[in-house]
Amino acid sequence: MDQKLGKLLSDILAADSVSGTSLIMTVFGDILARRGGSISLSSLIELLSVFNVSDRFVRTSVFRLVKDGWLVAERSGRYSFYHVTEEAMERFTEAEERIYSAHDAEWNRKWQMISLPNVSGSELMEARKHLESAGYAILSTSVMLYPRADKAMTRHLLNRYALGDKALVFEAESCDLMDANEGNLKSLVARLWLLDEVEERFQTLLSQFRPVLAMLENGNGIEPAQAFQVRTLLIHIYRRALLKYPPLPEELLPSHWPGKAARTLTHNIYNLVVYSAEQHVDAVARAADGALPKADKQFCERFGGITLR
Repeated sequence: MDQKLGKLLSDILAADSVSGTSLIMTVFGDILARRGGSISLSSLIELLSVFNVSDRFVRTSVFRLVKDGWLVAERSGRYSFYHVTEEAMERFTEAEERIYSAHDAEWNRKWQMISLPNVSGSELMEARKHLESAGYAILSTSVMLYPRADKAMTRHLLNRYALGDKALVFEAESCDLMDANEGNLKSLVARLWLLDEVEERFQTLLSQFRPVLAMLENGNGIEPAQAFQVRTLLIHIYRRALLKYPPLPEELLPSHWPGKAARTLTHNIYNLVVYSAEQHVDAVARAADGALPKADKQFCERFGGITLR
């Protein structure tokens, strides 16, 4: 492996407390969900060995993901295999629409509001947790806010968490009634979705991975195992920043927002390492019936289109 690139990646790992469950979620979401959604435990351990994690680290993390409903285990002889659950696949698909998007969607100045007037205590806390995980922010004790009005998405979300008969759903529209309205709205959005924290995460990604891009562009190629390491670590850090907030339109973001620069950098690095990284997965990963299937059509449409040579 390239020692200089290896040192850069080691420094990034040292500066970031990577949890096992989160790292495995990245591997399943970025790679395995589009290649059949299944892998043997032994080959998952081998894939993650490039991050210097122990067998026990992987086994414990996989156990937690099974317990939380993300994976299901299957035994075949002496070997254990893990599959993405149907609900997890649905959530991976929702997330990848943002992670690998080539551009921001237009905004029609509509907002979705969900009120839970008859929900309280632990039930309200649980409902708010589910809605926050989908990108909603807490506007008041029992009112949640989302920066886009999407009836189909909202209906699906309420049904998923059995909130359909407990929620009141409203659609609101931003109005420029006063000169200060836009500033007040941007200030509210920054506070509700903790954009200072998100901005710091993006800036960290940019400072960490710009040298990686320069090294890849000036080098003589990259070995498959190291390409897999770059790709996984890149998407892992980008995903954790991006999914901290919903798809906010540019009009609601702070000036000089680093999100676009982070997406461009991620796209450029991804294209440089994706082919070699797929070669590494081909060589290492196994499902119950042998080699993993090749990446599907949706995978090849990421970032507006990638080519697996």
